[in-house]
Amino acid sequence: MRRSRLIRPGSVTMQKGTDMNVVKAGVTRSLAVATAILFAIMVLAVVWQVFTREVTKNPAAWTEELARYVFVWTSLMGATLVFAERGHIAVTFVVDRLPRPVRKGVAVVIQLAILIFAVGILVIGGLGAAQNTWSHQLTALPGTIGMAYLVLPITGVVITLIALVHLVEDLRGQGPLTALKPRTEDEVPETPGINQAAQQSLLVTEEPVESEGDHGSRTGHREIGGTEGAGPPDEGDRSSNGTDPKEK
Repeated sequence: MRRSRLIRPGSVTMQKGTDMNVVKAGVTRSLAVATAILFAIMVLAVVWQVFTREVTKNPAAWTEELARYVFVWTSLMGATLVFAERGHIAVTFVVDRLPRPVRKGVAVVIQLAILIFAVGILVIGGLGAAQNTWSHQLTALPGTIGMAYLVLPITGVVITLIALVHLVEDLRGQGPLTALKPRTEDEVPETPGINQAAQQSLLVTEEPVESEGDHGSRTGHREIGGTEGAGPPDEGDRSSNGTDPKEK
């Protein structure tokens, strides 16, 4: 007899989400390794160029061209890596205050715009640029310029796949903009301002410096006010002075 297996409604969705997360994690790890290797190659090429120019007085011509094209590959690979980690700068202080359905719509529009750019500019445009320059030889390196332009469609395909994963996450409410409770202003750590500094006695108030003229005028005013406002001396003052004011 076959046993019937009970399938929960959310188990299939959860399994698909887990598979997408595994694929995204693998792509992100591969991008990180590729970016690190390209950056190391660029640094070594620049160091060797400086060494051959300044020490051996016989500069290697291939190092400049290699560093230039490797820099392009490193930049595009690094940008794709940051996009996979959702690390690009995003100003969301307005979107965070919108209702969740509106935030979900904004997130979907953003991912669709990224898909259009990745497919239209990077993939299609990059393949066209590589095809048009495939027969153009590099100056000091073996290979063609079209090979160097292959980074455009490669990163375009990766960005397209990651954007699809982000789109599914946003539709499910798992993205940073579509979460139930987005980050608000109260959750953002505040930097110590002038009010906090004053409360913590970090600000020192300096007293104004008085000149001799100001000090003398204030003293004279105080003495004059004291003689005008003072009443007749009492018996205690007579005993302390030793003489009676009337006798004077």
